[in-house]
Amino acid sequence: MNRRRGVVLTAAIGLPLVLAGVAYAVHFQDRALPWTTVAGQSVVGQTREQVATSVKARAEAVTVTVTAGAASRTGTLTELGCPVDVDATVDAVFAANHSWTSFASALVSRHRVTAVVEPVGTTVGTVIDALVAGSGRAGSDATVGLAPDGASFTVTAPVPGQTVSPADYRTAVGGAAGDLASRDVTLTMVEAVPAVTTEQAQRVADAANAMVAPAVSVSDGTDLHAATAADKAAWVTVPMDDGTPGRPTLDTTKVGAWVDQVAAATNEAVTEGVRIVDAEGAVMSVVQRPADGRTASNVDAVVAELAAALSAGKDYAGTLTYDTVSATWTDQQVAAGDLVYAAADDEKWIDVNLAKHTMTAYQGGAVVRGPIAMVNGAKATPTIVGTFHIYSKVRTQTMRGDNADGTRYETPDVPWISYFYSGYALHGAPWRASFGYAGSHGCINLPVPVAQWIYTWAPVGTAVVTHR
Repeated sequence: MNRRRGVVLTAAIGLPLVLAGVAYAVHFQDRALPWTTVAGQSVVGQTREQVATSVKARAEAVTVTVTAGAASRTGTLTELGCPVDVDATVDAVFAANHSWTSFASALVSRHRVTAVVEPVGTTVGTVIDALVAGSGRAGSDATVGLAPDGASFTVTAPVPGQTVSPADYRTAVGGAAGDLASRDVTLTMVEAVPAVTTEQAQRVADAANAMVAPAVSVSDGTDLHAATAADKAAWVTVPMDDGTPGRPTLDTTKVGAWVDQVAAATNEAVTEGVRIVDAEGAVMSVVQRPADGRTASNVDAVVAELAAALSAGKDYAGTLTYDTVSATWTDQQVAAGDLVYAAADDEKWIDVNLAKHTMTAYQGGAVVRGPIAMVNGAKATPTIVGTFHIYSKVRTQTMRGDNADGTRYETPDVPWISYFYSGYALHGAPWRASFGYAGSHGCINLPVPVAQWIYTWAPVGTAVVTHR
C-alpha cells in the first residue's frame, strides 16, 4: 500500500471514531455518565432533575432506629438530624461532566457517589439528649441557686452520668444516610464530662454572695430601715447562657421595689381638717383637725446610689427626703334649725332623746324618719350620753353582758346591730311588744323594721347623739 492510500484509509477509520465521540459527548453532556451510581443504584443517563427526584425519594424513605443504653429513637433522616443534601449529591454525580478527560474515563471506570449528608447540630443534640434521658444514665451539671434560707447563694455539685458522642452518632446515622439505607444502629454510651464543674459554679456563687454581703440601710430621718440578707439575695440574678451560669447581675427593678416599699411605709397621708361653720362662716365646732402629709421625693436617686454601691461591693447608708403635702380645711355649714347637733347640710345623723325615749333620723336639719319610740337603758344600766359615731355594723349576733345584779345575760340572734360606742348599739328587739320607756342594758332597742332601716341607711361614721 502506498503512502497516499494509507492516509486515506486512516482518515476513513478515524472519522467515524471522532463522530462517535462527539455523539457520546453531546448525549451525556447533561446526563449522568456511564457506570455512575448513587448509594449503589445506577443513575446512568438520567438528567439532573431525574437524579434529584430519585435521591430525594430514597432519602425520605430511609428510617433509622438508634439505640443507646435502654433508650431508642426511630425516625427519618431529617428527624434524626442527618438529612441528605440532595443538591450537593446531584453536584457530585455531575462533577465528572465538566471535562473531556472525565468523559473518556467514564467509559472504562466506575463513578460511585455516596449521598452527601449535612448534619443539623441542634437536632442531633436534641435527639442525643432524649436518648440520654431515656437511658436513665443522665448526669447533671453543677448549679448555682439560693440557699434554703434564701439569704445566700450555694452550689449543687454535678452528678456523674453518661452520654452519646455526637461524632459517633453522626458516623452511625450519617452512614445510613450516605448509603440511603434503613438500618438499626447501637451506640456505646460514654462518660459525660460536666459542662459546669463545682469549681466553676463556686466562683459564680462567691461573686453573687459578694454582692449580698454589704450592709444596706435607708433612713427616713427618724428610723433606720435595713435590708435583710434575703432582701439583697432577691436582688441578685445569675444569668444562664446555654446551661452555664454567668456573671451575677443586680436587678435594679427589684432594688427599686424595695426602696419603694420603704418609702410607702414612711410616707404620711395628709389629713384634711373638717369644721362646722354657721351661716356667717364662724367656726362652731371642729370635726377633725388637719395634719400635713409627706411623700418621699428622692427614691430614684437612692435606688441609683444603692445599686452603684452594691455593684462595687460597698456598704450603703442612704436617706430619703420628703416633700410636705399641706393639709387644708373643709368647712361644712351647719344645717338650719334648733338641733342638738351641729350637723352640716345633708349630713346624716341620729338623735337619741333619752328623756322622751325616742330616736329620730336626720339629714342636715331635716327629719328623715321619726321620732320613733325606743327602749333605752334602765336606771341601773343607763345609756351613755354624748356624741358618738357608728363604727361597726353586724347583721345578727348573740349579745352577752352583765345584769345590774352582776349576773350574766345572753340574748341570741339580735338583728340589725349598729355599734356607736364600745358595746352600745342601736339594734332590733324582737322580744319586745312595746317601746317608749327605759329598760335595756344600755343599748337602744328598736322595732326590727326600724333597726333594719337604720342599718341600711346610716353608713359607718354616722353621728349618733344621745342626750336627755
